Amino acid sequence: MNCTSQPFHRVVRPLEQVVDVDYFMPGCPPESHQIAAVIDLVIKVVKGEAELPPKGSVIGCGDSTVCDECPRARNVKFIKEFKRIQDVAPVDPTLCLLEQGIPCNGPATRSGCNARCPQAGAQCIGCYGPAEGVMDYGARLITAFSSVIDANTPEEIDHILDGIPDPTGQVYRFNLAGSLLKANREVWKVKG
Repeated sequence: MNCTSQPFHRVVRPLEQVVDVDYFMPGCPPESHQIAAVIDLVIKVVKGEAELPPKGSVIGCGDSTVCDECPRARNVKFIKEFKRIQDVAPVDPTLCLLEQGIPCNGPATRSGCNARCPQAGAQCIGCYGPAEGVMDYGARLITAFSSVIDANTPEEIDHILDGIPDPTGQVYRFNLAGSLLKANREVWKVKG
């Protein structure tokens, strides 16, 4: 058996730059209510009761953020450290996970999941992708994370941010290709 793999590229490309995409349906996997809403829309289109959204639209989801769907209270609390969820005992079931020092991607993630993960006590990992209008998902998350940090010096800020074990994986898990970065370090060196 002869196995070959495609070469790695120096620039990461989102799906729509590689293949022609009609519509995007977020989720990992898409939820049944999303699929049903899309099927209902197609049926209405076939009957002449509706029109399809523009090509390239994100369908079957909301246009806000997971935080807007989440019932957890946000009290603008400031934190002194970020923690992995397994290191928080017990997790307050009523308070925003980010305000408990748990890096939650809800502030930048598209709504439509009914905040299932935060409601179950797990942080949002961003599987619905960037919320409508978010130019760079990672930058939006870093801004949200920074907004809860209680520190006065750069050293304190660095210490708090060190509590996020894999910052790049945290903020770009599903969408590095769609970010403003788009390339590896070597490409930046060449361009710089």
